[in-house]
Amino acid sequence: MSAVSFHPNERPPANNATAASSSRRWIFSSWFDLIFIILTPLLATPIVLLLYSNSVGIEAETISLIVTAFFATGHHLPGLLRAYGDRELFERFKWRFLFAPPLIFLSYFPLYTYHFPLYRLIILVWATWHGLMQLYGFMRIYDAKVGSVSRTTAFWDWLICLIGFITPQLLRPDQISNTLGHWYAAGGPVIPSWVVQTGQWGSLAGSIAVFVGYLAHYAIQSYRGPKPSSLKLLMLVSGVGLWWFVMLSVENLLISVALFDICHDIQYLAIVWLFNCRRVTSNASLGVFMRYVFRRGMVLLYLGLIASYGAFAFAGSFVLDGTVSRIFYGVIFTSTVLHYYYDGFIWKVRERENIVSLGIESGKSASTGLPWIRLRIPHLVKWSPAIVVLGLLFSDDLLSPPMTTSHKNQLEKIYAQSLMGNPMLPKSDEDRSWIYSQYEHARIIAETVKKDRYAQLRLAILLANFGNNDEAMQRLETLRERFPDDSDILLTLGGIQFYRGNTDAALKNYLTALEKAKTSRQRALANFKLGEHSWYSHKTDDAEFRFGEALRYDPSISSSIDFLRNRSRD
Repeated sequence: MSAVSFHPNERPPANNATAASSSRRWIFSSWFDLIFIILTPLLATPIVLLLYSNSVGIEAETISLIVTAFFATGHHLPGLLRAYGDRELFERFKWRFLFAPPLIFLSYFPLYTYHFPLYRLIILVWATWHGLMQLYGFMRIYDAKVGSVSRTTAFWDWLICLIGFITPQLLRPDQISNTLGHWYAAGGPVIPSWVVQTGQWGSLAGSIAVFVGYLAHYAIQSYRGPKPSSLKLLMLVSGVGLWWFVMLSVENLLISVALFDICHDIQYLAIVWLFNCRRVTSNASLGVFMRYVFRRGMVLLYLGLIASYGAFAFAGSFVLDGTVSRIFYGVIFTSTVLHYYYDGFIWKVRERENIVSLGIESGKSASTGLPWIRLRIPHLVKWSPAIVVLGLLFSDDLLSPPMTTSHKNQLEKIYAQSLMGNPMLPKSDEDRSWIYSQYEHARIIAETVKKDRYAQLRLAILLANFGNNDEAMQRLETLRERFPDDSDILLTLGGIQFYRGNTDAALKNYLTALEKAKTSRQRALANFKLGEHSWYSHKTDDAEFRFGEALRYDPSISSSIDFLRNRSRD
């Protein structure tokens, strides 16, 4: 099938009217839309799952790091290029483009230093909204291509995207645990378990109701006309279906997010490339750089620029200097928030220049909008609540600095991520108060999300470190029955047994944990625990062998090995 013309308002010859009418259903062309927009999940999912499978063996952390850098961060660049390279757009939103970057960059440092859980919540909520709104935008474009621009239809499209993205997150145990953890750590009030369970069942019931209502509206609209786009339905099944699949069927959360990010980013890169190519062709006032990059034959340069921009984020993880590293991550945070923020207004499909570049016929609007969203509210007024809240929060930090994120991470590592052997509380009142709050939050989350093994494991470690070994053992034994192949559970169980003097049972669990280990971190930790067992059994040669194996999998574990050696000499 022929590609959509780069001059969308140009009329095709009469003898090609049927082909042209068919081609107008697509944003660009049939093959391009299917590969890079509609059916992208069917192509990307097998590749990612194969890379993560035992046959290939690439670890989730490695896949996540690559996707975060070269896809998630890299795909910010095209939007930034348009924001600062499209002269008309820049003049229209000049003050936003000038003031937003420095303000966001400066806000990163107090957010990270004192309010990291709030930082994580902001990214989590905004990323979810950004993902569902991209899908909603594609659906409205496909409808506009066939003249279906009803506000009621737009509302149903938005509603099914909203419920389709929120519900699977509420049904995934580790996602709920992570969100509750960030919420409580940010100072949010305790949410009773019945509220969470009601929200889960209510969201599921709402999904069914919206799905039925959506199909009924689609049927009615198809009968009354103009008929909604059938490609929109395919896009909906592809987008929401992928999100449900990764949330409910992919066990590792890092792989789930990485898989969705790849599809989301490929769709974004594809439409921005061809959008800007059309924009360059139809608008002579664009900057020289935009006119040079966005033309046929320069797609490799486009992808190279994106990869280079993503490499900046990839390089940040290797920076050893703390100050330089913070600046790196401050820039990445700024890039991420600017991407979410700018995309909220520079790609609005009801704008005339966007309609032209998307190949929508004159007189059709791809997004008639939702009534409450179309209220004319000044932009600064919309954002004033967030600005005021953050301003008050940062002002309070200056007057009374709270505990820093780095110090919290140290306490978290000692008390909630590893077994100490002997219960020991921090010396300062502030540290003890924070640890107690973590203990209470861990218990609340474990009771609320009983199916999340990681929430149960974290509570068991805290219980053991607070001296409640019997309760910790009961929880771990229950966990082992449910997840017999989980290396972390076996290592924690063996650790408590070892510190209680049951060295034979501990050794058995350590060996099983090494056999079941799936990641380098688990292999390193299993070898370290086996080395510790041999060290205290005065089997020095075997201990040194195990320590060497642990270092081979994770060189950073050297500090733990040195600490063990020095403690035993004392």
